[in-house]
This record gives sequence, structure tokens and C-alpha cells, in this order.
Amino acid sequence: MTAPTPIRVLLACQPLHSGVPHHVLDLIRSLDPTRFRLALACPRESVLWDELEGGRLELHAISAAREPGLPDVRSLATLLPLVRGADVVHGHSAKAGFLVRLAAFLTGRSSTCVFTPHGWSFWSAGGATGRLYLSYERLAARWCRTIITVSAEERDAGLAAGVGSAAGYLVIPNGVDLARFARTPEPVAGRVLMVGRFARPKRHDLALRAFADVHGRFPGSELWFVGDGDDRRAAEQLAAELGVRDSTRFLGVREDVPDLLARAACVVLASDYEGCPLSVIEAMAAGVPVVATRVGGVPEVVRDGVTGLVAERGRPDGLARGLAELLGDGGRAVEMGRAGRELARERFSREQMAAATAQIYERVVAEPSRSRDS
Repeated sequence: MTAPTPIRVLLACQPLHSGVPHHVLDLIRSLDPTRFRLALACPRESVLWDELEGGRLELHAISAAREPGLPDVRSLATLLPLVRGADVVHGHSAKAGFLVRLAAFLTGRSSTCVFTPHGWSFWSAGGATGRLYLSYERLAARWCRTIITVSAEERDAGLAAGVGSAAGYLVIPNGVDLARFARTPEPVAGRVLMVGRFARPKRHDLALRAFADVHGRFPGSELWFVGDGDDRRAAEQLAAELGVRDSTRFLGVREDVPDLLARAACVVLASDYEGCPLSVIEAMAAGVPVVATRVGGVPEVVRDGVTGLVAERGRPDGLARGLAELLGDGGRAVEMGRAGRELARERFSREQMAAATAQIYERVVAEPSRSRDS
């Protein structure tokens, strides 16, 4: 009896670092290589390329440019034959997701196409730009079979905006490598950690203002930032203006995040929008309590008062109250960290995420549907 032929899956991902490529990397590492033959389209500058170059995975370069432009034409030309030759196509995030769906439409392969937004593109902009992005998402939803959202809130937001139909959505929460975050916590009193790229939606400015508010009550406290990006210099300047520059550390991109988490008293997330933030799930997996804004899928991950504390979006005073509560009660912070670790082990492993995604891939092949290109 011969083994079944592996399903050919093309993954596409445009962001260079932070949550999306790490999600894709976890998916690649968790899918059974005897069941799936994977290929990946991503920029050469991506952490995915760095991690996977020289291995068995087939890599194809696409543009790293975030704004629409001529490089997208070259990327589309790269994607067209790859989409035509794949059994399943899965685009991640706005840029790669749109180009993959367009390639699927042009090749008559929309019924094989899956898309994960990781936060809707129209959340990132207002006015005419936001309306343009929304029109793109409404159109491209017709060019794929399934939209996978990482939270129910993200799904509901897409439906409320007129993107696709309810029957075309599935929710699969993010998952992480639990073993990577299994170190026993040894929190340093007063140490707050924030992990994420320096970009406006992450609102490092709110985290800094909240920290400055509580620093006087906890003079030994410190705020450590992990990540890099265009807004880093502005954050450094704001820290100086607020008088907390000597109590903040800007660590850049780090590979030892599990070790940094193990020494943190708590983690803060101040975002204006999120799908299902990996930084929060990683903190919970590491046994660290979280103070986070009530956006996107955060309330589906953080159980307010049990695994962390949730504050209203855009309110540094709410974040400050949460930080003060955890920094002032180490025992409660430890209890919340333990509860968060238990919840992460129960619901947010990368194996669970990959198994649910694999079922979708197998369904695409086993149940070919009428093309939605018309």
C-alpha cells in the first residue's frame, strides 16, 4: 500500500518580522512533512528567509515594499505559476494576502485559496485610505475559499464591514511553541516588558506614559522594550521628555525573548488594534501576567482579573492602574501568571493551531468547490 501523495501548499507572507512571520514559521514547523509539501513566498529580508534558507523548504522571493507600487507587479508574476501549481494556497497578512488572492483569481484557482488577515488592513488607516483598503478586502474576499481569522472579534469585524460571508470564515486562534516558554519564572520586581515592532498601532507612547505615571510610586521599576521599527527614535525621545529614559531599555530585536519573559514581573500591550497578539500568548505561556488594551481578540485570550488585567483602548491611565496593581502585589501577579500558563497550555499551543489549519488544507483538496471567480 503506497503512502498518499503529499498536499502541495504554497504559503505567502510579506511582513519582515514580529508576529505574522513567527506565526507562519510555527505553522511550517508543526505541519506533518509526510502529509504536506510546503513552499514559501516571502521577502529575502524576512526573518522567515533567514530561518529557512538552506533547508528543504522551497523559497521564492517577493517584494518587501509595504506600500502598493511597481514591485507588486513583479511579486504577482512570481506568484502566478506558484499558485497554478499548488493544491492549496494560503496568504498571510494584507499585502501577500491580496496578491495571492489576485493570482488565484487570474489562474482560476480561487477555490484552493485561503487567507489569514492577522488584523484587517482597513484597521490601519482612516479616511480615504481606510475606505480604499476596505474596498480591496471586499473584492478579494470573492477570490478565496476561506478566511481564517485568529479571533472571533476579527471575524465579526470583517462581517460587519461587508467582507465576505459568514459561511466563508473560520476562527483558529494563534498558538506558540509551549516548550520554548517553559522556563520557571524568576521575576525581577518592578520589571515591565513590552514586545512588538515600533509602529504606531502598537502605541509605545501609551506604554511609556503609563509607566511614567507609576514610576514615582515604584522608583526601582523599569520598562524594557523588545523590537525595532520606524517609531523607535520617537519612543526614545518621549522617554526622555517624561523623565524615565534612565529607567527604560531599548533592546532591539532579540532571540532570547523566553529568557527575558522569565525575568519580567509583567508584560504590557498598549495596541490600538490586534487580531490575537502572539506577545500576549507568549507571556501567558511563560507564566507572566499581562496588562493589555481591550482590542481585537485580547479579551478572548486574557481573562481579566484572572490571567491579567484589561484596560480600555487609548487610555494610559487605565494601563497605569493595571501596572500599579501588579507591581504593588507580587503575590497576585504570580497567581495570574500561573493561571495564564495553564490557559496557554490548554488552548494556545502551536500544535493545536497547526492541526486545525491542516484540516482546512485537507478539506480544500477533498471537497473541491465551485470557483468563486465569477
